Amino acid sequence: MAKSCSIFFYEGYIDTAPTIVSLAKALDECAYTVNIYTTKHQTSNSIKLSEHVKIILFTKSSEVPAISFLHKLFKVKFSSLIPVIDLIAFFVQCVMYFIGQSFSNNEFACSLSKEDVNIGVDRIGSILSLVKARLFNQKVVYLSLELNEPKTFGKAGLIMTNRLERLTYQTSACVLVQDEDRFKTLSEFNQYQHPKVFYLPNSPYYSSFSPQDSNYDGNYFRDMFGLSEEDYSCIVLHAGMINEFVCSGSLASAFSAMNKNYALVFNSSWTISEDDVYVRTLSDSNKKNLFLSLNPLPYAQIHRVFESATIGLVFYQNVDNNFSQISMASGKLAHFLKHGKPVLVSDLESLSKLVEKYKFGIVIQDPSNSVELENAIEVILNDYELYSRNARLCFDEEFDFGKKVKPFLSFMAKYGTKSLKG
Repeated sequence: MAKSCSIFFYEGYIDTAPTIVSLAKALDECAYTVNIYTTKHQTSNSIKLSEHVKIILFTKSSEVPAISFLHKLFKVKFSSLIPVIDLIAFFVQCVMYFIGQSFSNNEFACSLSKEDVNIGVDRIGSILSLVKARLFNQKVVYLSLELNEPKTFGKAGLIMTNRLERLTYQTSACVLVQDEDRFKTLSEFNQYQHPKVFYLPNSPYYSSFSPQDSNYDGNYFRDMFGLSEEDYSCIVLHAGMINEFVCSGSLASAFSAMNKNYALVFNSSWTISEDDVYVRTLSDSNKKNLFLSLNPLPYAQIHRVFESATIGLVFYQNVDNNFSQISMASGKLAHFLKHGKPVLVSDLESLSKLVEKYKFGIVIQDPSNSVELENAIEVILNDYELYSRNARLCFDEEFDFGKKVKPFLSFMAKYGTKSLKG
């Protein structure tokens, strides 16, 4: 009998969430049909996984004309109500989709009621998965990507997190989270030590799904910006978000003070205009060796980005648990290690412990210190092959999604639908 799975992921940035893509691929390889219910994102239409993985795109509540005014109305004084609006809008769109598909396709209605598992991602996704699981007597799996303290949602948000999300978490068949530290924090937030947890790093999973343009042998950034080996011997890559939470401003200024022929490349996860205020500030602060890649590649070609780097940058501000416990949750770190790229990391315990264990990079105390950064780069370049081997070793032992997901898949296969809560 065919197996099927629903993944509820409200945030929508599938192209920058390796866990979602990797989990869908792993389930597909285990003969699951996977339906991912999510919201529209800049590049979400570019994701093509397989004929058995379907991505259903809804509209974020802030983009729905009939209710977008509520976002503007509540944004200042009643911001805690916005998550409630998001939840209701996502729920309504899911229900309308289910009804529409059921009327037009009897097979869909049958499969809807017989789906094996519902995987809910974080707050809104988990609540939707619980609702569907309860309606059809199915099981639910709680998947954590972000660590959000309940108190940040205000009174209305607390009702939702304390009662609905917490109920989902406590009654789920199992919990998927990146590592033990994040599980401990998640347990504190939900006031429950779940007895069944599986650790999945936020990392790419290739397996039989090899990149579509694996024969490409050029250097993406050298080709894009015309960076010759003579003028720029080393490409230092800052991938993902571009903002102060990841020290973008400090890094741009620090590299402008260097006298070495290093190129600093910022590659954004989503499209940003060159006229963006923050982008213009970065450009003004470094007209010497900063290169901005503001239009992301399709996910199937994301390997080009990381293959083109000499050294990676993995920097996060210590603003909360979500960033301080980032090591196994950092998608860009996993990509760098997968491609054997040494990295410079910020001085966060989760990152420094990993670097100390595997010696794949150097911990930087001050990302605004050009001398410290330049010296660290020189150390790596002088023993590059060793750092590169260590990076791949760390990926193989800590970030290999294909290995890490096996216990969860075995759990699913062993216990079956009726044996699990839902």
